[in-house]
Amino acid sequence: MSPQLLALAILLILLPQASALAQENHFAGQRAMNPGLDLNPDVDTEHENEIMAALQLAAEFETDQDHDSALDEYLSLVQVVAQAEGEYSDQLLEPLAGLSRTYIALDYVEEAESSIRRAQHIAHRNDGVYSPRQIEFIEMMVDLALKTGAPLQADKQQHFLFFIGTRRFAGLEGTHAYIKLANWYTATGQYREARKILEEAITLIQTSAGEYDLRLLEPLRLISQSRRLQGGCCIEKGLERAIEILDQHVDAPADVIADIYSELGDANIIYNKPDIAAEQYAASYIAMEAAGNQVPRLISMSKRIGKTSHHQKKMFRLEQNSFGGYNRMRRMSLDEQLEAQYQPPQFYIVPLSGNSYGLKIKDTLTMGMTSDDEVKTERMIGSPFQFISHQLQNILPIALRDESKLASIFIDLKFTVDETGKVENVEFTNSNAPVKLNRLMKEVMRKVKFRPGLVEGRPVITHNVTLSQSFGPH
Repeated sequence: MSPQLLALAILLILLPQASALAQENHFAGQRAMNPGLDLNPDVDTEHENEIMAALQLAAEFETDQDHDSALDEYLSLVQVVAQAEGEYSDQLLEPLAGLSRTYIALDYVEEAESSIRRAQHIAHRNDGVYSPRQIEFIEMMVDLALKTGAPLQADKQQHFLFFIGTRRFAGLEGTHAYIKLANWYTATGQYREARKILEEAITLIQTSAGEYDLRLLEPLRLISQSRRLQGGCCIEKGLERAIEILDQHVDAPADVIADIYSELGDANIIYNKPDIAAEQYAASYIAMEAAGNQVPRLISMSKRIGKTSHHQKKMFRLEQNSFGGYNRMRRMSLDEQLEAQYQPPQFYIVPLSGNSYGLKIKDTLTMGMTSDDEVKTERMIGSPFQFISHQLQNILPIALRDESKLASIFIDLKFTVDETGKVENVEFTNSNAPVKLNRLMKEVMRKVKFRPGLVEGRPVITHNVTLSQSFGPH
């Protein structure tokens, strides 16, 4: 063997040994700086198991609402993972999510925001701006904004979620982003904005999948809901279109068919067409097959209180310019008149089930130009009937305008719901409310609509229905 070949052979034998020695020296140095860590690659699995066990323990503390213990576990876990895997490791995302939730639960606002921002930065760094892994953290920012009384910041984060969803997922895969934003708009009283985004979703689905695709049902139902909650017209149109689509699908889910017919029945109850409503409730019952009897149920909607004389009123407001000054008077729209803070309650809302925001963001499509954030939002108060907080304050004695005292007020009612959904024979069974508040509830009960009690799908009169109205903030 030539001297050159011999030297090469010796080198090939020694290189693996030298590499192993260098690697061991590196890990020894790391252990010297971080005695609590074991970075031997032979125990990677054991290290991962320890992380998973710590995550599970922290999650158990969180579930049990032992937030102090959860905080200690998540903080320790974030530190250990960062030291072992690096400051920008993907493995930090789950511990940071738990840490952020715990900070929010403990009302540590600044710490929660810092933790969420850190997680977002890691997701952006590793996956780009459109990373779907940041969605959980953006949703936490929404919760944090609502918790701290910053609804417009929550609205901004919802738009960012839509931005991610429509750019990360093309075509029909992005439809869920439209539905999510529409639900937010509807829950926060931005009804026209909701319908605008839902029409875009409908166009997207029809273009990609045809005019009778079942994915059209949800946006059509949501359009109907937004009209009902706004107290507007044409509630039935989207639902009737949904029925046309269902007629093309013999295998459509029974519960979807039943819900759409029930909502169409509710629309006709609102329109004072009980005979047509009865037919639709019967169709809902047939679709579900032995669905059982149902007690009367409040229909989610809004309704004006008292006389509808607003069309004759001329109300004006000072228009704010971009420099913060006021330069002209502008006649208020009907919506603005109904929501004006200095009036007594002008309407009530029965929100959709599960909507606990207690918030109304005014539609940009109906507002004039203004930079005053307070003008753009309203707090809603009360359950099951919600009123604009400022308007409710206008009919309360000064002693009850404090939120804690207002929260202690209740009005218990007993009444009859006839087969047309109308309320009769209203009695106050118990109340500690002032006279003006009791009078307000009488006005509301004259306007309210129920889905009537149903026996085998047939509307019936129901006596001794009870309802308790409270006025605590959400």
